[in-house]
Amino acid sequence: MTEQQQIDYEGQGFLVVEDALGADELETISAAFDAASSVDALEDLPNRDDCFLHLAEHPILFPLVHGIMSDDLALRSLGGLSLTPINAANGWHRPVASMLGVHHPASNMYVQLFISLDDCPADSGCIAVVPASHRFKADPLFPDINSIEEMPHHLPLRLRAGSAVILHGNLWRARLHHRAAATLRLLEYAYVHCWMRQALPDLSPQTRDAIAATGNLASLFGIQSDRRYWDGELTGYPSSIGLPKRAYSPLSGVGYGTQPNTRMGNRS
Repeated sequence: MTEQQQIDYEGQGFLVVEDALGADELETISAAFDAASSVDALEDLPNRDDCFLHLAEHPILFPLVHGIMSDDLALRSLGGLSLTPINAANGWHRPVASMLGVHHPASNMYVQLFISLDDCPADSGCIAVVPASHRFKADPLFPDINSIEEMPHHLPLRLRAGSAVILHGNLWRARLHHRAAATLRLLEYAYVHCWMRQALPDLSPQTRDAIAATGNLASLFGIQSDRRYWDGELTGYPSSIGLPKRAYSPLSGVGYGTQPNTRMGNRS
């Protein structure tokens, strides 16, 4: 990550990456998305086309997620959204709100990556955020609003086709009502630490073989039989202890101070 990207993510709770997908890449992924959508399989993308597997370790996007989360990250879920005017909006929420025992304003327990396959016009069901709300206290007073659009200080993220946004898990986000005639297609990848629960569909033998052929994907998808519970096994990237450097209490030392967030010290 560049210094400016670190500032943007830590200060605002999200990072927009313009033109993350090249033209040919966007065309290939869009075609695979449409094929999956035509058979109502947007929740089964890992088994539909290998391009969705490799997108989990995209050469532009994944190093950013890795730098934010640390070496022990894993893929929690991936899926697609095909938004039309009949789709309901998704109200304001924080994915980590129910995760107790964690000081989320100073932690990165969960990161969402949204990739837009279409331009998001002004009346589309785009992702909206409240910038810097990942730093709010655990239970802020929620404003008295009657619609998603009434949220104070919210910012619609109108991505261009092939662009992406990375969201901190504690950031307030919503999906606006989709009123555009054209369909809006989004891919969502969620990343957690390898010792957290995954929510992937059952992987077919063919999919597992494709994943096993590349070591990092096997680690991300959690199919390494010899992997230790607390450790990720990513290769080819500079070692990361997360953004920023933080101190955690290992389970064996709770109540006795903290130690640096090393591979053996990021257990809580």
